[in-house]
Amino acid sequence: MNEKKIDLNKIAKKQLKANIELLNIDWLFKDDVALKNMPLKVTIVYALISGFWILFSDRILNILIENKSLMVRMQSIKGWSYALISSFIIYFLINEFTKKSKASSHTIKENYQEIQATYEQLIAAQEELRAQFDELNEKQAIIEKSEERYKLALEGANDAIFEVDLITKEFFSSDKISDITGYDKDDITSLEDLIKLVADEDRKIAIDDFNNHINGKTLYYQSSLKIKYNGGGDKWVLIRGKCLRNKNGLATKVSGSVTDISGQKDFENKINKLKYYDILTDIPNRKLFINTLESEIIKAKDKEAKHAVLFIDLDNFKEINDTLGHDYGDELLKNVAIALKASIREGDLVSRVGGDEFFILMKNIEDYSEISCQCAKLLSSLNCEISIVGKQVYTSASIGITVFPDDGYETNILLKNADTAMYSSKYNGKAKYSFFNKNMSDIVVRRVEIEKGLRRALEKNEFEIYYQPQIDIINNKIKGFEALLRWNSTELGKISPSEFIPVAEASGLIIPMGDWIIKTVYLQNNLWKSKGYLYDTIAVNLSAVQLQNDKFEENLKRIITETKVNTRFVELEITESILMKDFEKSIKLLTEIRDLGIKIALDDFGTGYSSLSYLKQLPINTLKIDKSFIDNIVTNEREKAIVDGIIQLAQKIDLDVIAEGVETKEQIKLLQSMGCNQIQGYYFSKPLPSDEIEEKFLKTNWIKPYN
Repeated sequence: MNEKKIDLNKIAKKQLKANIELLNIDWLFKDDVALKNMPLKVTIVYALISGFWILFSDRILNILIENKSLMVRMQSIKGWSYALISSFIIYFLINEFTKKSKASSHTIKENYQEIQATYEQLIAAQEELRAQFDELNEKQAIIEKSEERYKLALEGANDAIFEVDLITKEFFSSDKISDITGYDKDDITSLEDLIKLVADEDRKIAIDDFNNHINGKTLYYQSSLKIKYNGGGDKWVLIRGKCLRNKNGLATKVSGSVTDISGQKDFENKINKLKYYDILTDIPNRKLFINTLESEIIKAKDKEAKHAVLFIDLDNFKEINDTLGHDYGDELLKNVAIALKASIREGDLVSRVGGDEFFILMKNIEDYSEISCQCAKLLSSLNCEISIVGKQVYTSASIGITVFPDDGYETNILLKNADTAMYSSKYNGKAKYSFFNKNMSDIVVRRVEIEKGLRRALEKNEFEIYYQPQIDIINNKIKGFEALLRWNSTELGKISPSEFIPVAEASGLIIPMGDWIIKTVYLQNNLWKSKGYLYDTIAVNLSAVQLQNDKFEENLKRIITETKVNTRFVELEITESILMKDFEKSIKLLTEIRDLGIKIALDDFGTGYSSLSYLKQLPINTLKIDKSFIDNIVTNEREKAIVDGIIQLAQKIDLDVIAEGVETKEQIKLLQSMGCNQIQGYYFSKPLPSDEIEEKFLKTNWIKPYN
């Protein structure tokens, strides 16, 4: 505080002097001088009277009285007269002195009392002044502390404070405005100067928001704006404020703040990028594509415009990913995204919706030929050989096309149509494009639904393993089981393996499905063996796609390690058609599998290339006769002869034989007479869930009578 300290003593003296002047007691000091001269006056008067009496009293008596006796008597009277007169004079003088003394004492006493009262008033005034002084100092300290806190708040806050008088145009801003804008505080001396810093595209927004608040349309003024930073580049700021109004409601002053939100905007942009862009390819994701499509559909309804949705799926991405690894797969997807962005028209949108699937939105198309030209250009850029990390990879893609509003008005319908059309391209040879057609084959639509369902089936735990017993009719016991996959879709219901297995193989989904089946069966075997159940093997079917996968053996070994299964109790079934695709490679792989202790069965024997010469080369343990030969074995001599020949062939090369699809006692008796002692079919049991197999067969060792 810069104020001079108040001197209370000086104030008190000034007040005392003022009160004395008001009392007007100067006369008191004049009478005081008269009282001091009173003794001298009495003495002088007494001396004069005495001298006069001595000088003249005798002379007067001598003149007036001649008789000596009378003179003597008069001398005596003269002495008493002198004493009386002098006493009277002295009395008078003393009395006057006493009166004046009393009067003066009374006056002094009264004035003393007044002075004492005045003094007490002065003391009270001094105490009041001191209290006021202390209160003033306390308030001053509070003000100084508040000012210090306000100053620290301004300096420490991220906000710049501003105030503008709308009447006088006077403008104030805190020093922080320089940090935020890069301009010197003296360069921003008006609201107009501040508005000029706003980027051109945001300036109208800033002015409209400000005017709306001034006109009472909003409670507060608030705008997020981009400004031009003096150091170069742009910054994002949040300007907030509120106006002060007079009694007529007219805005007279606006106070507010300017906050640098550039960091927040950067963070929001990063969040939005994560939310709306694919991290790998840096192109829009499914969410942004759908939002854009829905927005364009709304606009198109008003303008009667047409849009096309293109669904692009790479044809061989799964094989590339599995063969070369995910790093190569990721590089391929990046290259595809670059190629698609380079091929689309200006204003169109390309997005990655997951895996190897991409969407393209063609806006405002004139006719279908325009779409065809675009698709031909896309296929040309994708159906080619691409170099990825020094390796040449051939890619191709299938495209499905749907058009708004011709094929539908809703986003989900359009996406479904594009999906259906894309699968039509795949099922018709791949590496081509197809327009959605409402009369498209129901088979295509069904396959699309099945594949989509299969992609979610493992996650939703919709698969279940059923087991069909294989019976040893010589020893009347359970020889083993064949594991069979069943699918009960929550959306499509129960679907036959003959319907969904081909789709799984075509889409490559059979690979993760197959691994799940093997692992599930091996764990089930461990459980049953831990309970002491007696059987030889559980067989699992393999598809050609699984065997052609270069990582099949690696995955199989991993599953064996994870489950700790005893491989002598498990068997893998393959078909003749699988073997013939690459006979030499198949023999090598099956030999390595058998070396792991796993048995190999050749399924559906007799339907393909049945030959003793190639059977000798195969590392198999069991032949399974296809059901098609068993159905008419009792009545058809030709088929009976074929089955008998297969059985004799197997016995010659020391292979077990299992007849599939056995449904009658007559079939069992005939097969038994031919030397086939292992039977599988509905006569003994249809495929059943594991808990039913355990209750019906394993716990009881019950076998249905067949003799």
